[in-house]
Amino acid sequence: MSQSFRPVKEIWNMRCSCLVETEELIALLHDLAARLGTASDEHEYGDNKAVWFEEGEKILDYLEADDRFNAESFTESLEEQGIAINKNDLATLIDNMRGLAGQWRSSIGERGELVFYVDSC
Repeated sequence: MSQSFRPVKEIWNMRCSCLVETEELIALLHDLAARLGTASDEHEYGDNKAVWFEEGEKILDYLEADDRFNAESFTESLEEQGIAINKNDLATLIDNMRGLAGQWRSSIGERGELVFYVDSC
């Protein structure tokens, strides 16, 4: 039974092609949050999965400007978690995410949160 409810303002911002499997992308997003010490969570909404970050600004700052956001580092980290990923596809995805981070800033919520909807990849 619901204890409360609230309206949600959704902003459909510029999308990024996945280039990797859905599970790989979601693992990458959670790994990103863990590296930055911010909370992340995931929910399913019909065909979409939503990945929520507590500190959206921190996430986008890292995507845009941190040299540690690279395919080699994340390939190793994901492989340690048992997730095999194509390094070239991951490199392209990371380049695309870096390029879109500035546009995604308008999607940061009033409390600083950031949510990505992940369509089936």
